[in-house]
Amino acid sequence: MFRSRMLAAVAVAVAAALTLAACGSSDSSSGGGGATAQSDLDWASSTTAKLFEGTDRPLPSSGPEAVTGKTVWAITCAATAPGCDMPAEGFADAAQHLGWTTKVVDGKLDPTVYNSSIRAAGAAHVDAVALFGVDCSSTEGAIKAVQAEGVKVFGINALDCDDTYSSGGQPLFDGSMKWGPDSSSYGDFLDDQVGPSIAAWVVDTTNGAGNILVMTEDDNATTHHVGDAEVATLKAKCGGCTVNTVPYTGGDLVDGGVQSKLSAALQKYPDAGVVMTPVDATILLGAGAAVEQARASGRTILLVGEEGVPGSIALIKKGDQDFALGRPWTWTGWAAADALNRFFAGDQQVDAGFGFGAMDADHPPTSDVYDGNAKSAGYQANYLKIWGVS
Repeated sequence: MFRSRMLAAVAVAVAAALTLAACGSSDSSSGGGGATAQSDLDWASSTTAKLFEGTDRPLPSSGPEAVTGKTVWAITCAATAPGCDMPAEGFADAAQHLGWTTKVVDGKLDPTVYNSSIRAAGAAHVDAVALFGVDCSSTEGAIKAVQAEGVKVFGINALDCDDTYSSGGQPLFDGSMKWGPDSSSYGDFLDDQVGPSIAAWVVDTTNGAGNILVMTEDDNATTHHVGDAEVATLKAKCGGCTVNTVPYTGGDLVDGGVQSKLSAALQKYPDAGVVMTPVDATILLGAGAAVEQARASGRTILLVGEEGVPGSIALIKKGDQDFALGRPWTWTGWAAADALNRFFAGDQQVDAGFGFGAMDADHPPTSDVYDGNAKSAGYQANYLKIWGVS
């Protein structure tokens, strides 16, 4: 099986890494030379098994009927980032059924564009702006300006200004989507579910003895959450792992810096056998090319992502990407429309029910687009019924 073959290959690199660590020559942020407790290995195994089964929960069963006649702009972090663009497009599709007029705006990974787009929405006198991957910390002035004009600002997969990795100020969003049954914060969702879930697969696949490079994008609050949660989980749950971080910026995603920075890190750490990325866009925009180049020289490297977007699914089917934590981005867009409709109606937010559907070579994607598992089948019809529309 794939997992057994990869484990054997990674073990060779791990043994060399542990030898270096024992001699004190490893420049690692954590681990190296220790051992992973059996209880942590059991945690990793059981968590990973649940991820492959799919962790979706029941769909909402009730809610307000469609509050029609609204105009909403959906501002995305970038059209080239599927984790921003796919939910925004799903949102626009759902909004048609709600009787809304919508516009999807490409933020182009540029805070200047984010701010000008929000202000343009205010000038157009829209009812609300929905933010997809656009955080409050980079748009605080524009948010305050349009709110003064009566425009509501609603966060989807976006972090408010009181977030740990944002400006640390007062929350500004008028409302936001709820993430999970127990947590309403997107930051908590990333910290408590996304990062640890990815780390669990790595711990399980390397048998708690991986030499790991974790790519971190600290100038973006969302990816900062994921990267830090991955590192924190590996430190807590993988005593036999060696972990180093590879920082990059949003600009590196645009100008090719991701590939050069990861290539340099792979040369610096020749025993690294795992590369973890906070989002699949990082793989598609350079990390994948850097890993393929290193593999061409004979190295065995696991490439790990998060989102399960179409480009990533194609790489998994080819064997170029080894794991993705699948997230149902189109369903997220429909859930976002339902959340904003509840906001317009003055109702409380509810758990949308979406979880994860992990994929690797032993558990390959069943389609070209991940959009939930069997537990969530029929979510669109379910929302139409709730909204009282066809």
